[in-house]
Formats: sequence, structure tokens, C-alpha cells
Amino acid sequence: MSSIERYIDKLSNASVDSAATPSDSASDAHSGVVTPAAEPRAGHQTTQQEVVIDFDRLKSAGMLTPDAGGGRLADEYRAIKRPLLKNAFGEGAVPISRGNLIMITSALPGEGKSFTSIGLAISMAKELDRTVLLVEADVAKPAICRYCGIPEPERGLVDYLADPEVDMSDLLLKTNVPKLTILPAGRQHALTAELLGSLAMRDLMAQLANRYPDRVVIFDSPPLLVSNDAVTLSALMGQVVVVVEAARTSQAQVKQAIALLDPDQTVGIVLNKNRTSEGAGYGGYGYGYGAAGRGE
Repeated sequence: MSSIERYIDKLSNASVDSAATPSDSASDAHSGVVTPAAEPRAGHQTTQQEVVIDFDRLKSAGMLTPDAGGGRLADEYRAIKRPLLKNAFGEGAVPISRGNLIMITSALPGEGKSFTSIGLAISMAKELDRTVLLVEADVAKPAICRYCGIPEPERGLVDYLADPEVDMSDLLLKTNVPKLTILPAGRQHALTAELLGSLAMRDLMAQLANRYPDRVVIFDSPPLLVSNDAVTLSALMGQVVVVVEAARTSQAQVKQAIALLDPDQTVGIVLNKNRTSEGAGYGGYGYGYGAAGRGE
């Protein structure tokens, strides 16, 4: 039995407080400010945008903000990010190819994967020697910009993959969180699945993994049991984090989801909305290598 399987076996004892942390839904009201900021880059005149994440909006939803210093939620994210960062930069027990490409997913919708993606991105951006790119990879139901109170841009990841004339620097959103940049999903496309599995996507992943030695790239992806896009994306990642809502998602569903991943994939599990003696929040982080949920 793998270490991930042993962790999954503990899930049946967890209880839930659904009001403690939000699922992947939020108000559609937008209160972010978008300011175009052009700067030259390699002969191309960019129109990179500067956006303002609405911290009050995040706080009201119970989400992590940059000014959260020693609170419980900040400490929980520190515990979650530490093994991810070690693996990302070759400090883990086993060397991981593209370890700085981290996919956040879940078995089912509403378990808190987008909540976790944003929290991890903000927490990692506070590292003294790291930068973070947060990618809205759930292109069918993007939630990152909506959570942050940023108007959803018209162009993003999908547009870059579909049109070789689109420059990546025109799509990136520089945020008011130092060292945190967002790549939005972009417009809907009939061939989204094919684009995510394309050579252009593989080339982009290679660039993101290798171009900046201090960068962590976090992908908020679709749920594994809902969209084949998540499985396609996982094959390009160095690490996968599966967010599990305590006392809602069954062990069978978690194992079914993890079984869709490559047997050699580095997989972590975050138990969300778990009630402890201090209230409800993140209940733990399980980590393992390969064969998770496959009866081995």
C-alpha cells in the first residue's frame, strides 16, 4: 500500500464544516482595476496588464491574503507548500522532472481546488527567492480571476495555443502581489482538449519549466472525474495536488481520480474543510510517489 493510499484511508474519519472554506464558486461581481502597461521586450511592444487583486474580497471569502502573517490559515499553507517547493527545486527525496510545474485538481467540482490554487500562489509568492505564475487551466470554468475580483480578460492560455501570432507577454497579468503573475484562461474554443494536448502546449510547458530558475507555475485545472483535460494536463506536470473535501468525497472517488494519473506521477493530497479542535480548515497533507489508489 502506497503512502497516498494510507492517507486516503484516513478520510472516512473526517468531518466537514461547509461554511469554513469556500468551494469553487464566488460572486460574479468584479471590483478589480485593470491598467495597461506597455513595455518593450525582445523587439515586441507588449501590452502587459497590471491588475489589482481585491484583498477584501479574498478575506470575505475566508481566503489567504498577503498580509496574513502568523494566522492559522497562513501556517497551513506553509505546511502544504514546503514539500512542493522542495520537490520543485531538487531538494526532495527523489529528483522530479519539471517539479516546478504543479497542477491543483480534485476528484469532483466544488472541493476547493481554485481556493487552494490562489492560497498556494500567494503563500509561495511570499518566499524571498521565488516567483509564481498562476495559470487558469480550467478553461471551461475559469475561477481564478473571478475569485480575485479581476475582470476576466478576453485573451489567455487558449488564445496563445490557438494562434501562433499571439505573444505570451501580452497575456500575462502582473498583480499587486509582488512576484505573482496570472495567466488567464482566455476565450472558449471548440478544440480546447486538442489544444491542451498539442505540440504548442508541450513547448509552452518546456518554456515555463526551464526559462526562469526561480519560478513556480501553479495550474488550477479541471476536476479529474469531470474532464479529460485534467488527465491531459497532468501528463505535462511535475507534481499533482488533489484537493479532497472532507466527509463529502468518498475514498472510492479519490482512488478513482488518482488512478487516472500516470503511475509514476508525484501526487499530494490536501484535505480541505476538515474540522479540528481549532475549527474547520485544512486537515492535513499526504504525499507519496506512484501507484496511488491502484491497490499496490
